[in-house]
Amino acid sequence: MPGLVDAAGLVRLAPNLGWRDVAVPELLAGHPPLVEPVPGVPPLVVENEANLAALGELHADPEGPASFLHVSGEVGIGAGIILDGALFRGVRGWSGEIGHLPVEPEGRPCRCGGRGCLERYAGQEVVLAAAGLAGADLPADTAAARLAGLAAADDPATRAALAEAGRALGVAVAGVVNLLDLDTVVLGGGYALLTPWLRPPVLAEVSRRVLTAAWSPVTVRPSALGPEAAVVGAAGSVVRRIVADPVGWLGRPG
Repeated sequence: MPGLVDAAGLVRLAPNLGWRDVAVPELLAGHPPLVEPVPGVPPLVVENEANLAALGELHADPEGPASFLHVSGEVGIGAGIILDGALFRGVRGWSGEIGHLPVEPEGRPCRCGGRGCLERYAGQEVVLAAAGLAGADLPADTAAARLAGLAAADDPATRAALAEAGRALGVAVAGVVNLLDLDTVVLGGGYALLTPWLRPPVLAEVSRRVLTAAWSPVTVRPSALGPEAAVVGAAGSVVRRIVADPVGWLGRPG
């Protein structure tokens, strides 16, 4: 889910869906299960999509960095924070809401109720509108491919839109890097295809704003999994749960 999810699967807030306190397990309770229920195992786990994407990226490359920031850019912008090979969830499990970090404190109003949030400068809808594609109702991967094609063709509006999105993203990323001392930023979701145009302005802001940038450079790279990261992360989390307790999953009554 693209929002704040508590341990019981309650979506506390998902601004881009207009959801507040929505119990997803109850919504799906009447639907047939996809698999045979396992005694003692919850049939449905609700998780933040950016967290799953970060986990997918972590396990896709065992030789990759053990700590990184994974930024998923779609209509909303979320982040998964991996520290020492583990997902950092925060006290209540709601870490990573980078899309609502202010990059212009008195800037554009946001659906969350704040102003100047990163999503209002680097979200998919904003970038499409700035590129002259306002109202284009496209899935994140299709929208990214459309923007990438225009940028590769040197369309000036698209190039300018991605430069502004990258600048705003760089401001937010620099704050996270300063706070957590990370050296790798992974651009995922729709951002993965757009990395060639987003990376230069992101790195420019990181170089200007991160205190340690002069002697400890930050790597900005595309996700290995792109838009599939959240799905891969979700599947992988189930597999790891089975491996951790195979007897609990294999046992059947009678």
